[in-house]
Amino acid sequence: DTMLRRGFNQTLGLFEGVPYQALLQVTQQQKAHQSQRDRAARLHRKQPFSIAVTKDLGNQRVLLVDNVYTTGNTLDHAAALLYQLGAKEVKSLSLAR
Repeated sequence: DTMLRRGFNQTLGLFEGVPYQALLQVTQQQKAHQSQRDRAARLHRKQPFSIAVTKDLGNQRVLLVDNVYTTGNTLDHAAALLYQLGAKEVKSLSLAR
């Protein structure tokens, strides 16, 4: 979505040339961007992701990268699915807060 709206994705740009695997995909149609929601609406947002791979993470450690950390709700949703895939540990890195 960011790529289509802005012509670039700052998170992907930061890791250009670094191998990664996309494990999740956005499945929830967004009617409003996160920046247009207040804190209460962000905290009550339903699970926006689904699993994009049929892979057991077999006790692997996973790093989630997000552009902006506001409430942590997006990262919580993503981590929950990664633990379902068998991740041993999920950590996150946000470019801004």
